[in-house]
Amino acid sequence: MDATIDHILFPTDFSDNARHALPFALKIAKRTGATVHILHTIEEPYDFAPMAEEIKKGVTGKVRKLFEELILEIEEEGSHADVPVETHIQTGRAINAILETNQPFKADLIVMGTRGRTGLKKILFGSTTAEVVQQSAIPVLAIPENARSTDFKQIIFTTDYNDGDLEALQYVVELAKRFKSKIKVFHTTLESNLKTECMFHGFRGLVKESISYEPIDFEEEKSITFFEGVANQIERYPVSLVVMIRYDKPFPLIGQKKQSRDMSYYIQAPLLVLPGNDKSTTF
Repeated sequence: MDATIDHILFPTDFSDNARHALPFALKIAKRTGATVHILHTIEEPYDFAPMAEEIKKGVTGKVRKLFEELILEIEEEGSHADVPVETHIQTGRAINAILETNQPFKADLIVMGTRGRTGLKKILFGSTTAEVVQQSAIPVLAIPENARSTDFKQIIFTTDYNDGDLEALQYVVELAKRFKSKIKVFHTTLESNLKTECMFHGFRGLVKESISYEPIDFEEEKSITFFEGVANQIERYPVSLVVMIRYDKPFPLIGQKKQSRDMSYYIQAPLLVLPGNDKSTTF
């Protein structure tokens, strides 16, 4: 996985949560030297309307005006005024426009805001961002509406010791270097035994041998579900970014038993989802 970030795609519907997420994209661009491509897609429910072209022209004009206002806000705020920003308007279904591989630019990262009551569950199973997260061939950064800090000082890298996890961690390290972040490599397990201990120590040793980055810690926690384990970490530490790896299989379902305390639904840390290259396993 190439860690170079030259082009960031930022889809927007001009909602408050999209505006809230934009500084995250701009901050990453400032640290990496990337260009931010702000995309708005005009849906076409009126394809066969007699006044279709006139309607399209009117909507397009309004979108351009909103883009002008957005660019002015960036310039007036000042801290990201030097970040290259380009705007794009497309028609059709938003998901198709976001995942389009034949863009005039080749995006290395997608940054999106998430709507409403948001947590890991909501992002993965119940939001418009979920479709992009599940299908994108490039990393996707989902920003909950209550996320505050754009500095990823404390990163949790979740792992199940799959074949692609080491490569994914190398990608995260390159991002961490830009922000001088600390990384915690985190694994949840249903039970602790010799096998889990061997896997934990083996992966830690492999990381230390192959990755030169000092601020990396390792932790394993016994939890009923993966989501509960991550939620516990966020409660204990000032986590500013959660990293998950998506393989070909869907994300695991939440445990069938009702949890008395499922804090994952309320997690407000940004979530970075990386496409994995191990086709045989999942979380």
